[in-house]
Amino acid sequence: MFGKKTDEEKAAARRQRQITQAAAQAGITVMGGKFRAPNQDPIPIDGARITIERGEDAGKRVTATRVLLTGVFALALKKDQTQLFITIENDDQVMMCPVPAKKEGAARVLATMVNGEATGVN
Repeated sequence: MFGKKTDEEKAAARRQRQITQAAAQAGITVMGGKFRAPNQDPIPIDGARITIERGEDAGKRVTATRVLLTGVFALALKKDQTQLFITIENDDQVMMCPVPAKKEGAARVLATMVNGEATGVN
């Protein structure tokens, strides 16, 4: 905790800062090493997986995530076609965040950073 940090600790801190910045650009909040969204449980960054769907693609099917988040009302919900939907999963936790379509590039950078670590790609 005190004293000099190891190279691994420095790399982890740098990665954490990069993910926090990428998440902010995509409109997602990261605090304390966890993704956060209103009315949803925080999800730790470590071990998380991110998927991105466009509104028109996501609207064509009812996903397990939507059922988890909204219950039986998932069948009646329509997704906005001008948004992306970022799904963040970690073990049995799921978070869905709507993001404006104009932030697709930032969302994909975030997904690549998080998923790259999960798959061992740097």
